[in-house]
Amino acid sequence: MNKRKLLILIAVFALSLVGISLRGGPVPYVFFWLTLLVPAVCALYILFVMIFLKIYQRSDGRTMVCGTPTDFYITLNNESPFSFSSVRIKFYSSFSTVTGLDDGCVYELPPHSSLTRMTPLLCRYRGEYLVGIKEMIISDFLNLFSFRYRIKEPLSVIVAPANIRLETLRYLEEHPDADRDSLKDRPRPDIPVREYVAGDDTHLIHWKASAVMGKLMVRERTGTEKSGIAIIMEASRYSDKPEDYLPAENRVIESVLALAFYYMGNGVPVDVIYYSGRAVTVPVRTPGDYERLYEAMRGYFFGDEGNTVRLLDELQQEMCWQYSIIIPVLIRFSAREHDLIGRMNVAHVPVRVYLADDNADAAGETGGIEVIPVGTKAPTEDVL
Repeated sequence: MNKRKLLILIAVFALSLVGISLRGGPVPYVFFWLTLLVPAVCALYILFVMIFLKIYQRSDGRTMVCGTPTDFYITLNNESPFSFSSVRIKFYSSFSTVTGLDDGCVYELPPHSSLTRMTPLLCRYRGEYLVGIKEMIISDFLNLFSFRYRIKEPLSVIVAPANIRLETLRYLEEHPDADRDSLKDRPRPDIPVREYVAGDDTHLIHWKASAVMGKLMVRERTGTEKSGIAIIMEASRYSDKPEDYLPAENRVIESVLALAFYYMGNGVPVDVIYYSGRAVTVPVRTPGDYERLYEAMRGYFFGDEGNTVRLLDELQQEMCWQYSIIIPVLIRFSAREHDLIGRMNVAHVPVRVYLADDNADAAGETGGIEVIPVGTKAPTEDVL
């Protein structure tokens, strides 16, 4: 609503009432009726535009890739015999960007005309959400009133995670011997177990077998440990607001994919472990393995807050001797997660946590666990 014009209209209406009361005559009545009819006509005009303005929008496919622009088309149709004087478009801007059109641009549509615009659309986060036109703002020909309304058929897209190729890792630049030293072969216990005897390493106790047998059982050392890496992916969603969970989940997915591809490309066996009702392990040894992981991550659904704890609880008995490095990629790192991950570290396997939390402290070590905050705001390739 244009407050200045409305005040002028109210002032003219008051003067017309004074003129009618004091003098009468046609002139005060003309002003009186004009001040009543003009707002009504303007309101009816806006309603008319809403009825006859048709809006169409589409993109090149409903599936997009995070960080990759795609062509986006907008068409405004005036199907009436009257001109539309002021039409503005507002876009969804929290998770996507329309780079070629300005929210403040005012469009005028002559009778029976059509206006089409093509512009790049860039989605910032992996997931499913609304993009494109969010609402319309229609003003009357005197710009006295403006009416804002949401369009009835918003555009929903599915955004796949970005494929990020890392030449190196920032952590390895600061600690160049970290992975090399961790990936040296070490003796490991295989699945066969035997009864515990005095002098056996207590780290080799197989607790599940001990519970079944009713006595302490230990794993036998019969070979060399796998020189591989386990990437454990966050499984929980901590908010029901897209503006909270989309950036964090996107950073987790992109980090897991980027780390898996980096190690695979350097000839290091990688297992990506995530939760889908149970712990699921995806081995990544070849580009084909990576493609299978990528497809799994496209539609992965983060569950309730307890999923990460359930995942870590399932893994703690089995992770100690299978891998040379354990890399959890998490959104939160509470005392509960710290305790469960710490139990994986009883065999002194290096643990490096990547934390997608904008409020996390600077990188450091806590309880023998290296914590590297990667946040959600900077590009993934700049923080890994």
